[in-house]
Amino acid sequence: MGTIFSEQLMDGQGPKYRRLVDGLVAAIKSGDLPEGEKLPPVRELAWDLKITPGTVARAYSILGEEGWVSAEVGRGTFVRPEGARPKAKPAPSDGYMKHQAHALHSEPETDFLFAPRLPDVGQVDIIRDAIRAAADLPDTLLLRYPFHGSQSYLREALLAHIPEQERSGIGADDIVVTNGGQNAIMLSMQTLLAEGPRVVMVEEHSYPGLRRAVELLGAKVVAVPMDDEGVDPQALEHVARSSGASLFFTMPEAHNPTCRVTSEERRHEVVQIARKHGFHVVQDDCYRLGPAQAPSYRTLLPEQSWFISSFSKTISPALRAGYVVTPANWSGKLRRVVDVNYFGISSPTAEILYQVLAHPQLPKAIEDMRRRNREYIEIAVNMLGRFDLGWSHDVPFFWLKLPLGWRVSSFCQVAETKGIRVRPGDDFALRGGPSPQAVRISVNGQMPLERFRRVLTELVTLLDNPTDTLSV
Repeated sequence: MGTIFSEQLMDGQGPKYRRLVDGLVAAIKSGDLPEGEKLPPVRELAWDLKITPGTVARAYSILGEEGWVSAEVGRGTFVRPEGARPKAKPAPSDGYMKHQAHALHSEPETDFLFAPRLPDVGQVDIIRDAIRAAADLPDTLLLRYPFHGSQSYLREALLAHIPEQERSGIGADDIVVTNGGQNAIMLSMQTLLAEGPRVVMVEEHSYPGLRRAVELLGAKVVAVPMDDEGVDPQALEHVARSSGASLFFTMPEAHNPTCRVTSEERRHEVVQIARKHGFHVVQDDCYRLGPAQAPSYRTLLPEQSWFISSFSKTISPALRAGYVVTPANWSGKLRRVVDVNYFGISSPTAEILYQVLAHPQLPKAIEDMRRRNREYIEIAVNMLGRFDLGWSHDVPFFWLKLPLGWRVSSFCQVAETKGIRVRPGDDFALRGGPSPQAVRISVNGQMPLERFRRVLTELVTLLDNPTDTLSV
């Protein structure tokens, strides 16, 4: 028995616990671990393999749930008889695979600049590795509802993913995992609006997904003016006093759509106003690719601030993976809202996200994503910099105010006839509010840089040549 318990058990790929599971299964199949053989105690094997006891315990648990071993209280863990072990599962039929292939479709090939599209900088292989690992989940996790306690390992991984300088005062129990950033916003709004006035303050141009979420909940949205440093503090205090709003939704690191960053001094002013009037601050941080420019509201105002983020712009929107960091003592309330909605993210989804976050190549992929975005933004600034442009190296879009002679509806219409789709500024205006004569242009990382340059050249030509008929 002793000869097979060596580093050869850890020769596979993936996380250590999965490599140990695979190594032990291979030993059982080959007969090196025969029927009835007792596995070493957890701490003994952990010492021999130079891994943690928790890793071995998780591997043993998976082996038991998959039917390879059985644990007997007071005696140990033993290899099950061959007839009681799991049977090999048949591969999908060719017909099934063909059906799946036909079910896929591609979007029309146009110069799509309406919403950010991510390039593949290695994250596709990371996601595929994660999906393969999730396929090996124990049967029991594939046959029951998800529950909060079973996903503590994922919350710990998310906490470790948050940069150390932004992690102050946050514990894993303050994190609630969601199906993307939009889901995080909806759940947070449901939680907060159930306990306070049904009024939400937002910056004067704001993310339309927030506005629609609030409207679906039957609440009211009130706009607050901005200046170059962020939300206007005097206006915020006036609106808070007059509306009695229960929360302020803001994007201080990468404002969508203007790319403005709220200064640190302005954030401290917002915190003072929030404390005075008792409203919560909900920070949406889904678009930032680089380091934070100033402390988060969750750091400055931990008792009243919510931090929302996702991996849709740094890894892939296909993951539908996001999270909320709640104020102290609010995570239980948010979890109850999650339970009412859908019981929590599925076990396969949780495992895929965990495997992605634990992948050794992920930090490089995220940095490569940031570097690639900068290449597109630099082209945009070089070509459009003479116009009124809001931009950041670490945001995958830019905000272009249209020159005199163009109205936003006409510009978008003409651009679309050329196969170029951009997002009109009125998508970010409140209902009944003023419509900004501007467009948001997103980085399409799946478009070669040279083609991106050619598309922007066409837009520059349009901007320089408004016509009287179109500008009326």
